[in-house]
Amino acid sequence: MDLTKEMNVTKPFGPTVGEIQVIPQFVSDLNDYSNAIIKDKEKAKSLDAGKTLVGAVTQEISLEKEFFNSKISPYLSNMIAAYMFKSRPDLNISSIDEFKKKLLINFRQAWIVRQFENEYNPLHFHTGNISGVCYTMLPKDFGKSPQDKGTNFNGQIQLAHGANIFNCKALELIKPEVGKFILFPNYMLHTVYPFYGPGERRSFSFNADIAIKK
Repeated sequence: MDLTKEMNVTKPFGPTVGEIQVIPQFVSDLNDYSNAIIKDKEKAKSLDAGKTLVGAVTQEISLEKEFFNSKISPYLSNMIAAYMFKSRPDLNISSIDEFKKKLLINFRQAWIVRQFENEYNPLHFHTGNISGVCYTMLPKDFGKSPQDKGTNFNGQIQLAHGANIFNCKALELIKPEVGKFILFPNYMLHTVYPFYGPGERRSFSFNADIAIKK
């Protein structure tokens, strides 16, 4: 599967950030799996990832290997390949198919984040080489900002890198949308702001090691 046309790679502040709209089935598979785990209290307890993650949120669920390998990994691997291919023109590899033969991906962790009103994810970074987040469920809105200053940070993710210098900004604010997948280097500092009002902000995240064979 060649996703290079769908993958939009930008360099807002040096490191590349990828963004792609996933197929509806990818979102459905993640939500169906999450809903099944939520209903099974024993399994939800056994798959609790909250102690290993920094989020101040209601629930974080580790994905089981069987589900991840069958439903998530194949499509996710193609997204990573497209992101890496468009991020590394310096390698002078002519096609995505040739690039895939050289790309090695080792998935470390994959999990679901369930965030509700007043909850947040503090500024942090990830392990591995590459990370990402895909939004599978969102509230109707994130609530009003305490002051009308033009930008409402509620429920949004913000990436941070370096310092605010000429022609190179340090912050990138991204508004979640169902099916939007953002990929970025593991060291990229990022935070998720709280939102206000009913509903669930649900997302999928992963960490992976990357190597490119010579």
